[in-house]
Amino acid sequence: MKQGTKILIGIIVVVAVAAGVWLGAPLFYDSKAAEPLPSGFSLADSIAEGTFTGADSFHRGSGTAHILEQDDKRYVRFENDFSVTNGPDLFIYLGRDGQYDAETNLGRLKGSKGAQNYEIPGDIDVSQYNEVWVWCRAFATPFSSARLQ
Repeated sequence: MKQGTKILIGIIVVVAVAAGVWLGAPLFYDSKAAEPLPSGFSLADSIAEGTFTGADSFHRGSGTAHILEQDDKRYVRFENDFSVTNGPDLFIYLGRDGQYDAETNLGRLKGSKGAQNYEIPGDIDVSQYNEVWVWCRAFATPFSSARLQ
């Protein structure tokens, strides 16, 4: 085998292993968030609440989500009971009637368990949404969602 071919095979193996670690490693550990409520907010500021459910038998989720609103500030709040199957490239979105909206990206999931807050930008009309989603961008796959009421 030529030296150039050996180097190419070596590079392919290294890239494949790195990709496998990036995609698979999150399945084997949980990250815990423990954020307090946003400054000046309480659960009395909740305008909507929902409970997370899994997308399927592999992508599971549970716990409580709130939409908090006070003056011109709004947040999605996951409570301490929040838990989701960990995975690569998980982000938080708003959605409606079973469809997430890619235009409402609120940021990367901070932890697969525990309390966390996501500020909702002022240009998003919260009244147009009735769900919070945990979405895997790498595989375009839902992990969990909470229907808000």
